[in-house]
Amino acid sequence: MDVNQTTPTPPAGPAPALRYDGRAGEIYPIFLMNLLLTIVTLGIFRFWAITRMRRYVWSRMSFQGQRLTYTGTGGELFVGFLLAGLVLAALFGAAIGAVYLLSQVDQDLVFIPMALLYAAILVLALGAPFSAQRYRLSRTEWCGIRGGMRGSMIAYGLRALLYWALVPLTLFQLTPWAQLRLAERRINASSFGTAPFRAQYSASTVYGRFLLCWIGLIVLAAVIAGVMWATAGSAILDQLRTMQATHDQPADGPAVQMMVQMIVTVGIAYVIFIVGAILIGALYQAFVLRHMADNTELGSMQFSGRFTAGGLLGLLIGNLLIMMFTLGFGYPFALSRSLRYVCNNFCATGTLDPATLRQTTDRAPRFGEGMFQQLDASGGML
Repeated sequence: MDVNQTTPTPPAGPAPALRYDGRAGEIYPIFLMNLLLTIVTLGIFRFWAITRMRRYVWSRMSFQGQRLTYTGTGGELFVGFLLAGLVLAALFGAAIGAVYLLSQVDQDLVFIPMALLYAAILVLALGAPFSAQRYRLSRTEWCGIRGGMRGSMIAYGLRALLYWALVPLTLFQLTPWAQLRLAERRINASSFGTAPFRAQYSASTVYGRFLLCWIGLIVLAAVIAGVMWATAGSAILDQLRTMQATHDQPADGPAVQMMVQMIVTVGIAYVIFIVGAILIGALYQAFVLRHMADNTELGSMQFSGRFTAGGLLGLLIGNLLIMMFTLGFGYPFALSRSLRYVCNNFCATGTLDPATLRQTTDRAPRFGEGMFQQLDASGGML
């Protein structure tokens, strides 16, 4: 594509940085064929399914009027998955061998290789999103220019392991700091052509909203526990005390009834807590998304966000209902809603002139997302 085209006139104020014009009706044939072939091939086609979906989504995404292109292949994902599997198998084999050798010396030492194995897997799992982002950027082109990323997946994974190990030691009060520092590192390691991404996030800015939501979750849990005790717990306990006082053995019928009552009560309480946590969490997540967007730049472009708690809740609840009532077959509609929401609320001021860009010198990975597909449950269809 000719990169010497006329740069579009920048809008007067922030405008959507990306535009998505795909349709659920166009995604459906891709989704159904991917699903069928993935089932028939016992999951092997999954990597080509991901590639087909990405090629469609990228092709319907525009940046400054020019569409993106996805150049990755299913074969790259498949080989990356196999290589990652070999690495994990080698780690397990080495750990088992070390356990056997140490057991001949002292049984108390056999925990060492297993602890090291779990630590290594955690580092790889936490570093997997970093390597996945590198692969996707390297396979994304705009006006013939591709993205790039520098840095080490292992170094990122070690840093993430340290950060998230500190979080519970502070009763989770370091969560915003860990979340933003890791996101900042991924963004600052990225570029598009010779235009670098720049991010500078402030944990102190979002901490107040986090603390409010954290307290809200504690209060919600306490209220639910109190209601459970007042409605069902005390009644069950009184019945058990009566049986104990009269030395009666609970009959099968009442015992089963009490067990069912306890299960139903706990289930209802769990659902109420999850729904409440989503409602409370949306206040924090929307604020974090706005903060991250407002403090991210690409070249001469300044990004900004219009994400709101109400909009995020509408997206999450709507997608959840779609997936529930269609038994998962409404995925194309949920995907389209998500892409439109992000594109409509992720804005930019200024323009990026493709004529001033040169190809990135960051080396592109040969294979893609192996550890991410092996260890990250969010690999999904896209």
